Amino acid sequence: MGEELRLEPIAMDEGEKIRDIMVQVIEDEAIRWFKNGDRPYIPGFNSIDMQKYHTWDNKYYKIIYHENIIGVTLISYTGREHGRIDRLYILPKYQDMGLGSKILKVIEELFPKVNIWSLDTIEESSRNHHFYESNGYKLIGKDTGERYYRKITKKDIGELENYWIGKDLINNNFRQCNLKNSDFYDSNMSNSKFSNMNLCKNIYANSNLNNSRFTNTNMSSSIFGDSNMTKVEICHVSLSNAYIHDINLDIDKIDSSITMERCELSNSKIIDSNLENLSIENCNIKGMSINGINGEELMEVYKKYKVKE
Repeated sequence: MGEELRLEPIAMDEGEKIRDIMVQVIEDEAIRWFKNGDRPYIPGFNSIDMQKYHTWDNKYYKIIYHENIIGVTLISYTGREHGRIDRLYILPKYQDMGLGSKILKVIEELFPKVNIWSLDTIEESSRNHHFYESNGYKLIGKDTGERYYRKITKKDIGELENYWIGKDLINNNFRQCNLKNSDFYDSNMSNSKFSNMNLCKNIYANSNLNNSRFTNTNMSSSIFGDSNMTKVEICHVSLSNAYIHDINLDIDKIDSSITMERCELSNSKIIDSNLENLSIENCNIKGMSINGINGEELMEVYKKYKVKE
Protein backbone atom coordinates (compact mmCIF):
# COMPACT_ATOMS: atom_id res chain seq x y z
CA MET A 1 0.00 0.00 0.00
CA GLY A 2 1.34 3.42 -0.97
CA GLU A 3 1.40 6.60 1.09
CA GLU A 4 -1.88 8.25 2.02
CA LEU A 5 -1.10 11.30 -0.14
CA ARG A 6 1.68 11.57 -2.70
CA LEU A 7 2.63 13.08 -6.05
CA GLU A 8 3.78 11.08 -9.06
CA PRO A 9 4.92 12.44 -12.45
CA ILE A 10 2.23 12.04 -15.10
CA ALA A 11 3.22 9.63 -17.87
CA MET A 12 2.86 10.51 -21.54
CA ASP A 13 0.22 7.81 -22.05
CA GLU A 14 -2.00 9.28 -19.31
CA GLY A 15 -2.94 12.36 -21.35
CA GLU A 16 -6.59 11.36 -21.86
CA LYS A 17 -7.09 10.48 -18.20
CA ILE A 18 -5.64 13.80 -17.05
CA ARG A 19 -7.66 15.70 -19.65
CA ASP A 20 -10.85 14.19 -18.23
CA ILE A 21 -9.85 15.30 -14.71
CA MET A 22 -9.15 18.83 -15.92
CA VAL A 23 -12.51 19.02 -17.71
CA GLN A 24 -14.36 17.99 -14.52
CA VAL A 25 -12.49 20.55 -12.43
CA ILE A 26 -12.91 23.45 -14.87
CA GLU A 27 -16.61 22.74 -15.34
CA ASP A 28 -17.05 22.87 -11.57
CA GLU A 29 -15.04 26.10 -11.35
CA ALA A 30 -17.17 27.65 -14.10
CA ILE A 31 -20.42 26.81 -12.32
CA ARG A 32 -19.14 27.82 -8.90
CA TRP A 33 -17.47 31.14 -9.69
CA PHE A 34 -18.52 32.38 -13.13
CA LYS A 35 -21.68 33.66 -14.79
CA ASN A 36 -23.03 33.80 -18.34
CA GLY A 37 -21.19 30.67 -19.44
CA ASP A 38 -17.72 32.09 -18.71
CA ARG A 39 -14.95 29.89 -17.34
CA PRO A 40 -11.39 30.24 -16.04
CA TYR A 41 -8.81 30.80 -18.77
CA ILE A 42 -6.68 27.65 -18.71
CA PRO A 43 -5.00 27.15 -22.13
CA GLY A 44 -5.34 23.61 -23.42
CA PHE A 45 -7.19 22.24 -20.39
CA ASN A 46 -9.38 20.06 -22.65
CA SER A 47 -6.57 19.00 -25.01
CA ILE A 48 -4.99 15.56 -24.68
CA ASP A 49 -1.92 16.76 -26.58
CA MET A 50 -1.47 19.67 -24.17
CA GLN A 51 -1.61 17.32 -21.18
CA LYS A 52 1.08 15.20 -22.84
CA TYR A 53 3.22 18.26 -23.53
CA HIS A 54 3.25 19.29 -19.87
CA THR A 55 5.00 16.01 -19.02
CA TRP A 56 8.17 17.08 -20.89
CA ASP A 57 10.31 17.62 -17.76
CA ASN A 58 8.52 15.29 -15.32
CA LYS A 59 7.11 18.14 -13.23
CA TYR A 60 3.46 17.59 -14.11
CA TYR A 61 2.15 15.52 -11.23
CA LYS A 62 -0.94 13.48 -10.52
CA ILE A 63 -2.14 13.83 -6.94
CA ILE A 64 -2.78 10.39 -5.46
CA TYR A 65 -4.86 9.96 -2.32
CA HIS A 66 -5.45 6.43 -1.02
CA GLU A 67 -4.40 5.17 -4.48
CA ASN A 68 -6.98 7.32 -6.28
CA ILE A 69 -5.97 10.11 -8.67
CA ILE A 70 -7.76 13.12 -7.22
CA GLY A 71 -6.14 16.00 -9.09
CA VAL A 72 -3.06 17.45 -10.76
CA THR A 73 -0.35 20.01 -10.08
CA LEU A 74 2.11 21.53 -12.54
CA ILE A 75 5.39 22.96 -11.24
CA SER A 76 7.72 25.29 -13.14
CA TYR A 77 11.16 25.10 -11.57
CA THR A 78 12.87 28.03 -13.26
CA GLY A 79 15.92 28.47 -11.10
CA ARG A 80 17.77 27.25 -8.07
CA GLU A 81 15.52 29.15 -5.69
CA HIS A 82 12.33 29.95 -7.60
CA GLY A 83 9.41 27.62 -8.19
CA ARG A 84 6.01 28.39 -9.61
CA ILE A 85 2.79 26.44 -9.10
CA ASP A 86 1.22 26.72 -12.53
CA ARG A 87 -1.65 24.36 -11.75
CA LEU A 88 -3.16 22.91 -8.60
CA TYR A 89 -6.56 21.33 -9.17
CA ILE A 90 -8.47 18.82 -7.08
CA LEU A 91 -11.59 16.97 -8.17
CA PRO A 92 -14.74 18.48 -6.58
CA LYS A 93 -15.54 15.40 -4.46
CA TYR A 94 -12.14 15.66 -2.72
CA GLN A 95 -12.30 19.39 -1.99
CA ASP A 96 -12.94 20.87 1.46
CA MET A 97 -11.16 17.95 3.13
CA GLY A 98 -7.98 19.79 4.10
CA LEU A 99 -6.00 18.04 1.36
CA GLY A 100 -4.90 21.23 -0.39
CA SER A 101 -2.66 22.36 2.48
CA LYS A 102 -1.10 18.90 2.67
CA ILE A 103 -0.41 18.99 -1.07
CA LEU A 104 1.35 22.36 -0.76
CA LYS A 105 3.55 20.86 1.96
CA VAL A 106 4.38 17.86 -0.24
CA ILE A 107 5.30 20.21 -3.09
CA GLU A 108 7.68 22.18 -0.87
CA GLU A 109 9.27 18.95 0.33
CA LEU A 110 9.82 17.87 -3.29
CA PHE A 111 11.77 21.07 -3.99
CA PRO A 112 13.70 21.80 -0.78
CA LYS A 113 16.05 24.30 -2.48
CA VAL A 114 13.23 26.61 -3.53
CA ASN A 115 13.09 29.75 -1.39
CA ILE A 116 10.43 31.62 -3.36
CA TRP A 117 7.13 30.18 -4.55
CA SER A 118 4.76 32.08 -6.82
CA LEU A 119 1.36 31.44 -8.36
CA ASP A 120 -1.73 33.17 -9.63
CA THR A 121 -5.39 32.37 -9.18
CA ILE A 122 -8.64 33.70 -10.55
CA GLU A 123 -10.02 36.91 -9.07
CA GLU A 124 -13.51 35.40 -8.85
CA SER A 125 -12.61 32.62 -6.39
CA SER A 126 -12.64 33.96 -2.83
CA ARG A 127 -12.13 30.38 -1.64
CA ASN A 128 -8.78 30.18 -3.45
CA HIS A 129 -7.70 33.53 -2.01
CA HIS A 130 -8.38 32.38 1.55
CA PHE A 131 -6.71 29.01 0.91
CA TYR A 132 -3.41 30.40 -0.35
CA GLU A 133 -3.28 33.24 2.16
CA SER A 134 -3.86 30.81 5.04
CA ASN A 135 -0.91 28.77 3.74
CA GLY A 136 1.55 31.67 3.87
CA TYR A 137 1.12 33.19 0.42
CA LYS A 138 1.09 36.99 0.23
CA LEU A 139 -0.85 38.97 -2.35
CA ILE A 140 1.66 40.92 -4.47
CA GLY A 141 -0.61 42.19 -7.25
CA LYS A 142 -3.87 41.75 -9.11
CA ASP A 143 -5.73 42.78 -12.23
CA THR A 144 -9.27 42.32 -13.52
CA GLY A 145 -8.87 38.56 -13.94
CA GLU A 146 -6.07 37.29 -11.72
CA ARG A 147 -4.51 37.61 -8.29
CA TYR A 148 -0.76 37.08 -7.94
CA TYR A 149 0.74 35.49 -4.86
CA ARG A 150 4.21 34.79 -3.51
CA LYS A 151 5.56 32.85 -0.56
CA ILE A 152 9.12 33.15 0.75
CA THR A 153 10.02 30.01 2.68
CA LYS A 154 13.47 31.14 3.87
CA LYS A 155 13.43 34.75 4.95
CA ASP A 156 16.99 34.87 6.31
CA ILE A 157 19.29 34.45 3.30
CA GLY A 158 21.94 36.93 4.43
CA GLU A 159 24.49 34.20 5.09
CA LEU A 160 24.03 32.47 1.74
CA GLU A 161 26.85 32.90 -0.75
CA ASN A 162 26.58 34.35 -4.25
CA TYR A 163 23.53 36.50 -3.57
CA TRP A 164 23.07 39.99 -4.97
CA ILE A 165 19.99 41.49 -3.34
CA GLY A 166 18.63 44.98 -3.76
CA LYS A 167 21.61 46.17 -5.81
CA ASP A 168 21.21 49.18 -8.11
CA LEU A 169 23.12 48.26 -11.28
CA ILE A 170 21.35 50.68 -13.59
CA ASN A 171 23.37 51.86 -16.63
CA ASN A 172 26.20 49.40 -15.94
CA ASN A 173 28.12 47.70 -18.74
CA PHE A 174 28.96 44.00 -18.57
CA ARG A 175 31.65 42.89 -21.00
CA GLN A 176 33.12 39.38 -21.26
CA CYS A 177 31.43 38.39 -18.00
CA ASN A 178 30.71 34.78 -17.10
CA LEU A 179 27.08 34.67 -15.92
CA LYS A 180 26.55 30.98 -16.64
CA ASN A 181 23.93 29.31 -14.42
CA SER A 182 22.88 32.63 -12.89
CA ASP A 183 19.38 33.20 -11.55
CA PHE A 184 17.53 36.45 -12.10
CA TYR A 185 14.34 36.87 -10.11
CA ASP A 186 12.12 39.91 -9.62
CA SER A 187 14.67 42.13 -11.35
CA ASN A 188 14.16 45.10 -13.66
CA MET A 189 16.10 44.52 -16.88
CA SER A 190 14.03 46.75 -19.15
CA ASN A 191 15.89 48.54 -21.97
CA SER A 192 18.93 46.28 -21.47
CA LYS A 193 20.96 45.22 -24.50
CA PHE A 194 22.23 41.69 -25.15
CA SER A 195 24.62 41.34 -28.08
CA ASN A 196 27.09 38.65 -29.13
CA MET A 197 25.53 36.46 -26.45
CA ASN A 198 25.18 32.77 -25.77
CA LEU A 199 21.66 32.42 -24.35
CA CYS A 200 21.12 28.73 -25.09
CA LYS A 201 19.07 26.68 -22.63
CA ASN A 202 17.75 29.78 -20.88
CA ILE A 203 14.27 29.72 -19.36
CA TYR A 204 12.09 32.83 -19.45
CA ALA A 205 8.97 32.35 -17.34
CA ASN A 206 6.35 34.92 -16.38
CA SER A 207 8.48 37.64 -17.93
CA ASN A 208 7.57 40.86 -19.74
CA LEU A 209 9.50 40.73 -23.01
CA ASN A 210 7.35 43.08 -25.07
CA ASN A 211 9.15 45.26 -27.63
CA SER A 212 12.29 43.12 -27.27
CA ARG A 213 14.58 42.35 -30.22
CA PHE A 214 16.62 39.15 -30.51
CA THR A 215 19.18 39.14 -33.32
CA ASN A 216 22.31 37.08 -34.09
CA THR A 217 21.81 35.18 -30.86
CA ASN A 218 22.21 31.53 -29.90
CA MET A 219 18.98 30.70 -28.08
CA SER A 220 18.88 26.96 -28.79
CA SER A 221 16.93 24.86 -26.29
CA SER A 222 15.54 27.98 -24.58
CA ILE A 223 11.98 28.16 -23.27
CA PHE A 224 9.67 31.16 -23.28
CA GLY A 225 6.64 30.37 -21.13
CA ASP A 226 3.71 32.39 -19.80
CA SER A 227 5.37 35.62 -20.92
CA ASN A 228 4.33 38.80 -22.70
CA MET A 229 6.11 38.94 -26.07
CA THR A 230 3.96 41.59 -27.74
CA LYS A 231 5.75 43.36 -30.60
CA VAL A 232 8.85 41.19 -30.22
CA GLU A 233 11.20 41.06 -33.20
CA ILE A 234 13.09 37.80 -33.79
CA CYS A 235 15.50 37.94 -36.71
CA HIS A 236 18.57 36.02 -37.93
CA VAL A 237 17.77 33.31 -35.41
CA SER A 238 18.00 29.56 -35.91
CA LEU A 239 14.71 27.96 -34.86
CA SER A 240 15.42 24.42 -36.05
CA ASN A 241 13.24 21.89 -34.24
CA ALA A 242 11.43 24.73 -32.46
CA TYR A 243 8.06 23.94 -30.89
CA ILE A 244 5.76 26.98 -30.91
CA HIS A 245 2.35 26.29 -29.43
CA ASP A 246 -0.65 27.83 -27.67
CA ILE A 247 0.14 31.33 -28.93
CA ASN A 248 -2.66 33.80 -28.25
CA LEU A 249 -3.20 37.11 -30.06
CA ASP A 250 -5.20 39.98 -28.60
CA ILE A 251 -8.06 39.72 -31.08
CA ASP A 252 -9.64 42.91 -29.73
CA LYS A 253 -6.79 44.95 -31.20
CA ILE A 254 -6.84 45.81 -34.90
CA ASP A 255 -3.05 45.46 -35.26
CA SER A 256 -2.97 42.11 -33.46
CA SER A 257 -1.15 39.81 -35.87
CA ILE A 258 2.09 37.94 -36.48
CA THR A 259 4.19 38.76 -39.54
CA MET A 260 6.73 36.20 -40.77
CA GLU A 261 8.96 37.39 -43.59
CA ARG A 262 11.83 35.62 -45.41
CA CYS A 263 11.62 32.66 -43.02
CA GLU A 264 12.94 29.19 -43.84
CA LEU A 265 9.97 27.03 -42.83
CA SER A 266 10.47 23.97 -45.03
CA ASN A 267 9.27 20.70 -43.48
CA SER A 268 7.47 22.60 -40.71
CA LYS A 269 3.94 21.86 -39.47
CA ILE A 270 1.00 23.97 -38.34
CA ILE A 271 -1.46 21.80 -36.40
CA ASP A 272 -4.80 22.53 -34.70
CA SER A 273 -4.37 26.29 -35.19
CA ASN A 274 -6.70 29.15 -36.07
CA LEU A 275 -5.58 30.45 -39.48
CA GLU A 276 -8.59 32.69 -40.10
CA ASN A 277 -7.66 35.46 -42.57
CA LEU A 278 -4.10 34.13 -42.81
CA SER A 279 -2.28 35.57 -45.83
CA ILE A 280 0.52 33.73 -47.67
CA GLU A 281 2.31 35.87 -50.27
CA ASN A 282 5.25 35.28 -52.65
CA CYS A 283 6.19 32.01 -50.93
CA ASN A 284 7.64 28.76 -52.25
CA ILE A 285 4.81 26.28 -51.71
CA LYS A 286 6.49 23.28 -53.30
CA GLY A 287 5.40 20.19 -51.39
CA MET A 288 3.13 22.19 -49.08
CA SER A 289 -0.13 20.48 -48.17
CA ILE A 290 -3.36 21.51 -46.47
CA ASN A 291 -5.05 18.59 -44.71
CA GLY A 292 -3.14 16.25 -47.00
CA ILE A 293 -4.03 18.10 -50.23
CA ASN A 294 -1.03 19.30 -52.22
CA GLY A 295 -0.86 23.11 -52.32
CA GLU A 296 0.48 23.31 -55.88
CA GLU A 297 -2.35 21.11 -57.13
CA LEU A 298 -4.86 23.30 -55.36
CA MET A 299 -3.43 26.37 -57.10
CA GLU A 300 -3.62 24.63 -60.48
CA VAL A 301 -7.29 23.74 -59.91
CA TYR A 302 -7.99 27.32 -58.85
CA LYS A 303 -6.29 28.72 -61.99
CA LYS A 304 -8.32 26.42 -64.25
CA TYR A 305 -11.51 27.45 -62.47
CA LYS A 306 -10.71 31.14 -62.91
CA VAL A 307 -10.04 30.62 -66.64
CA LYS A 308 -13.47 29.01 -67.05
CA GLU A 309 -15.05 32.02 -65.36
